Amino acid sequence: MLLFLDLKERDFGKHAVLSAIKNPKRKINKLIITEENEKDFNPKNFNKKIIIEIKDKKEIDKIFINESIVHQGIAAEIESIPAIELKEYLKIKINSKNTLVVLDDITDQRNIGSIIRSCSAFNIDAVILLEKNYNPKNKMMYKSASGAMEMVNIIPVSNITNALELLKKNNYWVYGLDGNAKENIEDQKWSNQNVFVFGSEGDGLRRLVKENCDHLIKIQINKEIESLNVSNAVSVTLGIFRLLQKKN
Repeated sequence: MLLFLDLKERDFGKHAVLSAIKNPKRKINKLIITEENEKDFNPKNFNKKIIIEIKDKKEIDKIFINESIVHQGIAAEIESIPAIELKEYLKIKINSKNTLVVLDDITDQRNIGSIIRSCSAFNIDAVILLEKNYNPKNKMMYKSASGAMEMVNIIPVSNITNALELLKKNNYWVYGLDGNAKENIEDQKWSNQNVFVFGSEGDGLRRLVKENCDHLIKIQINKEIESLNVSNAVSVTLGIFRLLQKKN
């Protein structure tokens, strides 16, 4: 979804581009659109000064010639947003009610994008993940997120275990999702500051990450099915969590 030129990116797709425009933190240098998209991207409707170029679909195809991209006749040249550091985030959110998702060594960029989209849908405040697994230039991640990259804080860290220890020192309760856990998600009592940790599909949560969770919990599924895709597991977990919060 992004083609980087120095510090600039190419963003594509209607939802992703509109979300980028609405984000006050995001600088948009240029929009490249087809004539049929002019009505949805009228510069009078934006709070930003943006250069708009009208091109036909074939010209936009050339921008993404080496990518398997469905661009919907829309591309944008945008500036990167610096990622927030965990310590800085915790200072901003001190004593506030919020929920975080932590991804333990999940590498698939489509899954990461889908997870960020689910986090946005369920009003999760931030996603923490290993910096080695986070590529802000990855087009498939942005496409899968469908604009949610502009709505959720992304916090890359060098070490998940250290991040969990810091969160616990700041009064967060940490729940690790594990298919073999003895506790069910429905049986938990939630605090004002909750963290859900998800592991990779192949290996699950790593040992030290497990040891730094306050509770290991599971979602109940058909016993004939070994596990869910991690992005689906995140969606189900967050949906159940929000329903349980309302009941409490």
